[in-house]
Amino acid sequence: MTAALHAGTPSPHNQQTFETSVALTLQMIATIEFAPTTGDTTDPDLILAFAGQLDRHAHDIALMAGQADADVAGLSANVYRQLCAVRDEPVQAAYHALKSAAFLGLGGGLTTASFLGAVAVALRRVAVRGERLVH
Repeated sequence: MTAALHAGTPSPHNQQTFETSVALTLQMIATIEFAPTTGDTTDPDLILAFAGQLDRHAHDIALMAGQADADVAGLSANVYRQLCAVRDEPVQAAYHALKSAAFLGLGGGLTTASFLGAVAVALRRVAVRGERLVH
């Protein structure tokens, strides 16, 4: 994702990159959710690497929103905790956070970054706990 130092209408490149990131993230979450059903396995190292890229994208979005000094990791962890306040289901929290980020788009700025970062938090939790199908 190309980060600009000012907020405003996102460039077509940034918009396309964001949409691609959302689509790939949806595929990753679905792969984790349905791997046990299809007999596949998910590599925790791959999930962790993917989460790292989501964190990078979240920071880029915060930068584009003019919030370069924001604690995106802290905000993301807080969003994740709020999503899991009732039940600790990382895969479902990831879906919800991703849908929220997609709805807000790049114009959501720091809030979008926080939701995208919350997906990364959820994926790390899945990788560490070795999550299986949750419903």
